[in-house]
Amino acid sequence: MYYGWRVVFFTAVIFGLVVGSTYSAFGLFVLPVAADLNLSRAEVNTALILLNAGSAMLAPVVGRLLDRLPARRIMFACALLFGLSLGILSISTSIWLSAAVIVCMLSVALQGAGTLTTTVLLARWFTIHRARAMLLSAMGSSLGGIVIAPTIGWLIEKEGWRSALQVMGVVITVTLLVITFAIRERPAPGELEGSPAQEPARADNQALPVLAQAAPQKVSSILKMKQFWIIGISTSTALAIVQAITISMVPLAVQSGMSPMQAASLISVTGTAALATKIVLAIVADRLERVHLLAGLFALGIAVNLLLLLATGQAVLFGCAAILGIASSAISPTFYALLADRFDLASFGTVRGLMATMIAVVGAVSMRASGEVYDRFGNYDYLFGGFMVLGLLTVGLILLAGRT
Repeated sequence: MYYGWRVVFFTAVIFGLVVGSTYSAFGLFVLPVAADLNLSRAEVNTALILLNAGSAMLAPVVGRLLDRLPARRIMFACALLFGLSLGILSISTSIWLSAAVIVCMLSVALQGAGTLTTTVLLARWFTIHRARAMLLSAMGSSLGGIVIAPTIGWLIEKEGWRSALQVMGVVITVTLLVITFAIRERPAPGELEGSPAQEPARADNQALPVLAQAAPQKVSSILKMKQFWIIGISTSTALAIVQAITISMVPLAVQSGMSPMQAASLISVTGTAALATKIVLAIVADRLERVHLLAGLFALGIAVNLLLLLATGQAVLFGCAAILGIASSAISPTFYALLADRFDLASFGTVRGLMATMIAVVGAVSMRASGEVYDRFGNYDYLFGGFMVLGLLTVGLILLAGRT
């Protein structure tokens, strides 16, 4: 078996652990932390904003380091940092200390031990089945929400949130360290997928010499590239539209007459559609032109906003939830595969880090805008109309990327 598929397995486990224990499980900590530290729910939710802000600021740094240093060294350090971050948070009674840990430590650990490093490794190992590899790896984040988050919820119920963080820190750190020592970060000469002289991978990580790494491009050179801005702006805007509509679905459903339980079921529909989409696209994605696939996925965002603008009945809401699951699950892996196709792999970490910042900033603006529009006008109609216009622009931009 081609060793790259082992890398897919390892990265899927990493995704499941780091995403499942942070973003997927975050809501489980809101009530116990608020009660223990005498905070409001809004104040506890600020932790997620801080995590996103830290990731946005520091992802370019982590990405640049991945282009200059061995990935395993960064994974090792960030795995330890991940456990240390959770350990400090588990004993902290200071809001300011917790905020500093989230911004300066946990955000770096999340990128370096998981979400950014995994895409860099996959880009190095795959050429022919790059999109399939990205999609299968991304399934780990979905499975993390299904397996890891409920486990953490059980720990919180049995032992309390502080003990749960400590157990998470130990178990996840040990697992990440084992993977760090087990994984090979780049193929040997003649071993890369599609190479005429491809040789079977060997279990011994040190048995084969690795491919030499070229010097990464300067950040200033990358920022001058038209492709960087066309692909980055179109994809970050499309993702922002999907994210903003997703977080607005439950309030919109309750407003339209659904019970909170029925409204919450929309999240399950989105998650189920997301997992099914990754499975299907893993089979066919590499047979499709990536730019055209992204254009189609961006168009789904337009369709959702059009449907919500015309009607908000239960059937429409459940249909929109399914469409959002399809779009949200497929855009990011396809986007990463396109970046690996269009940019020098020696600079992929840098490009990926810079794109992470752009995505975070545009996403924050869109989520803030969705709330502001409702507060000002009492409905989401202007938001849906504006997103439709932006969606058309994203489709045009990404198709332009196919011509340049």
